[in-house]
Order: sequence, then C-alpha cells, then structure tokens
Amino acid sequence: FLVVLFMMGVSSYRILERWRGWSGKHFAPLVVAWIVVHDLLEGSAYEFLTSGWTVLRLAPVFGMQDAMTVRNGFGSLPWCTTNNVVTMAFASTDLIMGRFSMPIEEWRKLVTSCIMFAAMILGTVGGAAYNALAPDELHEMEMAVIAPWFGLLFLLNDWGFPPPR
Repeated sequence: FLVVLFMMGVSSYRILERWRGWSGKHFAPLVVAWIVVHDLLEGSAYEFLTSGWTVLRLAPVFGMQDAMTVRNGFGSLPWCTTNNVVTMAFASTDLIMGRFSMPIEEWRKLVTSCIMFAAMILGTVGGAAYNALAPDELHEMEMAVIAPWFGLLFLLNDWGFPPPR
C-alpha cells in the first residue's frame, strides 16, 4: 500500500504539471502544509492517528518530490547514493593524478555529487542536533521544523532547473 501511495504522489505531480502547468513553486506551499498537518496529527491524542503506519501520510509527498527531481531537476533521486560517492572518488582521484582537464559534464557530476553529499551530512548533523537540543514538547513536530526547508527545495528546483514553457 505504501508503494501505491507513493505512486499516487508521482501521478498527482504529473497530472498537475501537464494539465495545470504546475512546477515546484506551485507544489511548495502544498508540501509544507501537508507536512505540518502530518505533524499535528502525530501529536494527536487519538491512537489511530499516531500509530506506526502514519508514514503512509507522507508517501505521496515524497512521490511528488522524487518525480520533480528525477524528471524536472537533478535527473536523479534527491539523496546521496553510492553512485554519487563513486563519482566523487573517480573525479578526485583524477584530480590527484593531475588530470585537471575533465569534460564539463564530469565537472557537473562532481559538483552535483559533492552538493548531495554535503547536504546529506548537514541534514544528519542537523537532525541529530535537533533531537539532542530541542525541548521534549517539540519532538512531536520534527517534520514541521524541516517543512519550510523542504518547500524551499521545491522553489530552488524551479530556479535551478526552470520548467519548460
């Protein structure tokens, strides 16, 4: 069922993109509101709203995000994978060996991989710091804290990868 909800998010993105001409700037407020509502429901007194299956509420949002970055953005999923680490290792090895004249496409891959890796490390450190330093009453709202940043990524995707007209 999780995969179906994820695919519904991808399909929703595609339908709104095609029929309404939506891009990241249109989805940003929707995604921020969705995540905040998710966290508000997580803090609910009702057991069925706070069970372990509440991850289902976020699946469509991540489907939209992945659809946007794969199809109209980076061209890859928005997290650092083994491919990115291998790209950094190959390029840095070439640089150490004195090969400074890499094709522009290789430089782009290197820069993108470094950005993805740095963002992953910053997100990990930031999340750990939030868990360690935030007051206990804010621990139920951990997704709402990142929601504005997540929305900003949707906006930045439009800026970095303008939608076709």
